[in-house]
Amino acid sequence: MVTKVSQVKDIVQKGIKNPRLVFNTIKKMAANSDWKIREVAATALLEISKKKPEEVIVEMKAWAKDKDENIRRCASESLRGVARNNPKAVFFVVEQLKNDESLYVKKSVANVLRNAGRYYPDFVFEVCKKWLKVKDKNTDWIIKDGMKKCKPAQQEYLKKQLGKI
Repeated sequence: MVTKVSQVKDIVQKGIKNPRLVFNTIKKMAANSDWKIREVAATALLEISKKKPEEVIVEMKAWAKDKDENIRRCASESLRGVARNNPKAVFFVVEQLKNDESLYVKKSVANVLRNAGRYYPDFVFEVCKKWLKVKDKNTDWIIKDGMKKCKPAQQEYLKKQLGKI
């Protein structure tokens, strides 16, 4: 059983050369019932995205539409690193997931916002402001959890707006 990224070094190395060659293998891991294997899948994609962010982002756009919540969660979770450096690049993936009913997915999307918020709090604030207009309980949950790295004044504004919904 695969429980550590070190056990899939060959997949990561192959993926850094050509991500398309490993997406199916990683997707099967992401759909596994064992959470450890799912974490390895997300982390493997995170490692690949350090060298090939565009290719991973394009694939995660498709994964974000999957019926399996584990695959949707992997789509979000695998982009944490890219979100720290370029949150605009992953926006279209998390945008697809903002209404997701799965708590597993919502926590991951909020985590991506928090990671991006450490470095780009104004960008995350603008995303959250835009998402307030959706008036969806799942989106509101993500905003509440994801805004924690926004500036204090921004957090207060979002909390007030969420209170009005």
